[in-house]
Amino acid sequence: MTDDERAAELQIDTAAMFAGQEPLNHPLTLHEALARALKYNLDARVKVMEEALASDDLDLSRYDLLPKAGYNGAYLTRNNVDGSSSRSVTTGVQTLEPSTSTDRDRLVADLTLSWNLLDFGVSYFNARQQANRILVVDEQRRRVTQNLFQDVRRAFWRAAGAQVLNARIKSAIHEAQGALTNSRQVEKEGLRPPVDALRYQKALLDLLRQLESVQQVLAISKTELASLINLPPGQNYSLAVPRSLAVQPLHVSMARMEETALMLNPDIREQSYLKRISVDEAHKAILKLLPSANLSWGPNYDSNSFLVNNTWTAGAVRIGGYLNSLILAPVTLRRTDNATLLVDTRREALSIATLAKLHIAYQQYLAASRDYSRSTELADVDQRLSQQITNRTASDVQGDLERISAEVSAVFSELRRYQAYAEAQAALGRIYATLGVDPVPSAAASYDVIELSREIRRGMLEWQRGQIAEPVADAGQGAAPSDVASTATANIATAKPETAKSETAKSETVKSEAAKTVSPSAVPSSVATATTAAPPAADQKIGVN
Repeated sequence: MTDDERAAELQIDTAAMFAGQEPLNHPLTLHEALARALKYNLDARVKVMEEALASDDLDLSRYDLLPKAGYNGAYLTRNNVDGSSSRSVTTGVQTLEPSTSTDRDRLVADLTLSWNLLDFGVSYFNARQQANRILVVDEQRRRVTQNLFQDVRRAFWRAAGAQVLNARIKSAIHEAQGALTNSRQVEKEGLRPPVDALRYQKALLDLLRQLESVQQVLAISKTELASLINLPPGQNYSLAVPRSLAVQPLHVSMARMEETALMLNPDIREQSYLKRISVDEAHKAILKLLPSANLSWGPNYDSNSFLVNNTWTAGAVRIGGYLNSLILAPVTLRRTDNATLLVDTRREALSIATLAKLHIAYQQYLAASRDYSRSTELADVDQRLSQQITNRTASDVQGDLERISAEVSAVFSELRRYQAYAEAQAALGRIYATLGVDPVPSAAASYDVIELSREIRRGMLEWQRGQIAEPVADAGQGAAPSDVASTATANIATAKPETAKSETAKSETVKSEAAKTVSPSAVPSSVATATTAAPPAADQKIGVN
């Protein structure tokens, strides 16, 4: 690839990365940040397009179920007569004079419809496998979305802390630099002992180093959030930071959370679909051991003038197989059993890991909540202490150092408060990601940013009340689910507007065909509605903001 070709490709990519996005010309709320991440994040778009590709593969696999229709046509010619004679096998005497029954120039054509029963069976299981692969890709998309929400939560509150504290940090740096300049002048003029002046400067330089380090970290926070919601690098934007940060309890018992995680977690559900694929793979392996029957039928044409019938219809039934299938059968059956057992064991191991992740995330959330509570108290004390020191009238240099140190300590305490809140929100996000609860309904993915942010806000309020939405219903064994087809339709419309129309029509076809063969299954109501349970103990509460 030449530099010009790469430059042209880069220009196209740059325009496509941020095309079709609603402008951000107002303070960004957390719910809108989550909505923009869901609509515009490129990693999420990749999963949406992978889901559309898997749906296309399902459509292609269904055509393999149809009989094969083949046609041939040819013009045949030669430079001499296609003649022959006959000779007696007993006497060796020529019995007929040379003759011909074929024209030198002729046209031949045929149309053959063939159907191999073994290929049909294999194609049937291939279609079932591909339908389940759509479900696998959909679970992967759910996992990416849930992890994305978790990252946006943490990044938003880190960026909120950066925005709130940016002015105070700049002011503290300016005061520290001014005090450092004055101290150096005092040292130069010999107004204070050199040791005291150098100790004072060392303390100021240490404060400046800490402030500049924090300023650098905070400057990166908004860039990280911008990348998650796919804003152009360097775009200036502000956050709508609430005045009060609160962690409110959500009454869901640990037993109910464990049951929900085992039911809705996308990793576990993915393994369930992979087992279906493994079972169908076993069916295919067994089917290939059987003899194959091929049926063919079709019209033929030959322009040869010596033929009595220039057009005719021919048919055939052929049966064939391999004798070594009898030798391979025991090994094949054993391998299929082991493959199914492997998938079951992997799902069980993943279930144990999911429960461990849930308990770890829950403990991390409790620890982060306590840390936030202590950080809030400490920030309040440091702020009042800084105010008291600032109000004192101190004319000496040592008084400036105490005032600046108190201000820096107050800034750090406020920063730790926002960081503790961000960690609490991240831990809460890990709980929701482990539970596998979807942030918004499938149909909401086609909304604009404002509508989508409202849906996210509504979903968070339901989480706060302890209501856990039902999972996306699958389509049963080996069929494309109608709900997943609807999800793909909505997501495709979000990912690429220019391809939404064709992909939506395709997904609607998948949905209608799947509805004829299966009836979606849903999660039991005991898992779907967490509020019906009795309130848990005090140590079994989680919170949300």
